[in-house]
Amino acid sequence: MLAVGAAIYFSPIRELAQLSFENELYSHFILIPIVSLYFLFLDRKEMFSETRWNPKWGLTICVLGIATFAIAVAYREQLVGIALRNKETYNDYLSLCMIGAVAWVIGSFIFVYGLKAFGKARFPLIFLVFTIPIPLFLLHPIIKALQYSSAEAANVVFKLSGTPYHRDGLIFELPGVAIRVAEVCSGIRSSLALFILSVITGHMFLRRFSRCAILALAVFPITIIKNAFRITTISLLANYVDIKFLTNHWIHSSGGIPFFAVALCFFIPCVWLLRRSEKEKVD
Repeated sequence: MLAVGAAIYFSPIRELAQLSFENELYSHFILIPIVSLYFLFLDRKEMFSETRWNPKWGLTICVLGIATFAIAVAYREQLVGIALRNKETYNDYLSLCMIGAVAWVIGSFIFVYGLKAFGKARFPLIFLVFTIPIPLFLLHPIIKALQYSSAEAANVVFKLSGTPYHRDGLIFELPGVAIRVAEVCSGIRSSLALFILSVITGHMFLRRFSRCAILALAVFPITIIKNAFRITTISLLANYVDIKFLTNHWIHSSGGIPFFAVALCFFIPCVWLLRRSEKEKVD
């Protein structure tokens, strides 16, 4: 059944794979199936210890996936047209297509191995939802929330630094430079990567769903703190060292990795505290 699904969904999967090399927002997609396969392989003995095919639920989920894909194909021109007019990729079209593809994979698994096997394999299979591009009606509000929250956090850091400045909304005017916290400063790519990392970490190191949820929710404030440090660091370097730090320097255009390390400095202790709280309750 997977071979049939690969043939049906070949076109959108290929388009998504191309986007993963062209757009950093989609760069993680190619790694998601690899992670899923790893966890399937890791727990394969337990997952497949009791199997019994279930065509009723398996085919139902596959049909729902095909129906979603059919809607995407039927409205492709409208979805792509709207995206292009707003200078976006054909994100929403691929979202519907990949919802159908993930449903097909899950339905195929249940068809062949049954619901009990799916219960044991639910994490690696449901993890495939990260191959679904975030619909634009959700993506844009998330970016806006990160953008404005990062500006508020940067305002606090500027105050703590003692640097004289004037703020007007998203604009910060320093003695020698003025900067605006743009949408690209939202850190949506790093926050998405950190969120995926939190899901994997929670599955591997935490036992309680509540602790996993707390870790996932912690990604938002951690991202905001990281963004604030990045905004203020680049601004201060541009103001006191060289304006090129803001206009033509790798730390501005491609400095995500060093500042992602800042996020990990908050993320790792958070994992440790949550893990310790579980142990204390057990004891």
